[in-house]
Amino acid sequence: MRGSETAFIGGHVVDLGVAVLEVRRYRPVRLRRESGWRRAEGEDAIQLVLPVRGTVSATWAGRQDTVTAGGLYAHDLARLDEMVLRPDGHGGLEVAVVIIPKPVLPLRAPAVDAVLGHGVPADSGVYELLKKFIQALSDEKLSLRPADGQRLGMVLVDLVSVCFSSLLECGAGGRESYRRQDLVRRIRAHIQRHLGDHQLSPSSIAEAYHISVSYLHRLFQEQGDTVCGWIRDQRLRCTRRDLADAALADVPIRQIAARWGFGAPADFSRTFRKVYGESPREFRSRTARTARTAPH
Repeated sequence: MRGSETAFIGGHVVDLGVAVLEVRRYRPVRLRRESGWRRAEGEDAIQLVLPVRGTVSATWAGRQDTVTAGGLYAHDLARLDEMVLRPDGHGGLEVAVVIIPKPVLPLRAPAVDAVLGHGVPADSGVYELLKKFIQALSDEKLSLRPADGQRLGMVLVDLVSVCFSSLLECGAGGRESYRRQDLVRRIRAHIQRHLGDHQLSPSSIAEAYHISVSYLHRLFQEQGDTVCGWIRDQRLRCTRRDLADAALADVPIRQIAARWGFGAPADFSRTFRKVYGESPREFRSRTARTARTAPH
């Protein structure tokens, strides 16, 4: 793949006998398959990519997908067309790559191919177990005897096989549904981290996750929400909490509203009243009186 040599800046290798684990640090890079590329040694192997920091977007045999830190992406080099590695917000770009020869996996080629080219959500069940196992093996301070490495390599292959089998059992529809739910979960967490950003919008969110705005709206519609409505509700929840906090009694209402991403004070007050049936000032006064009269 063109571009890999100039972008690679360091890492280490863990020999696991039947498998190899490489931790690689990169500069931002777009890796492309050159025309006339000849089959190289190692292409008859599965690669499982776990972004430790940063984002991996790939096109494999016409399938496109993106995974962020904590996700897993499976592919083989033989049909990988392009891979884009982007840093996270802190500038980091590090991936753990598990390389397993195809003959080692106890799965037939058509079954394996059905899993490749897709991100694997790694936040529950066997996916979470596999992710944590890879993360533990990636520790640069980990010291293994050759015999231990061989045994752990077999465990890793078994976990990958179970993971792939689970994906196949749930089928393409179930897998896609699970992936959408995982993406929505990560997007909601992103929104909550950036509620105070006045530039937060469907466009900025879609750009952060490398999806279209229309697809973002569709994800929320499937769960009975709208993107802007959910952002508004989270901001209102946070402002309401702060307005009820006696420790913030001297902080102006407009300052609290601005802290959580609201613009014009009049617009905030109108929205607050529409949702809660009273103005922010009325709510703050009422909760303050309730606190003073409550028994201690």
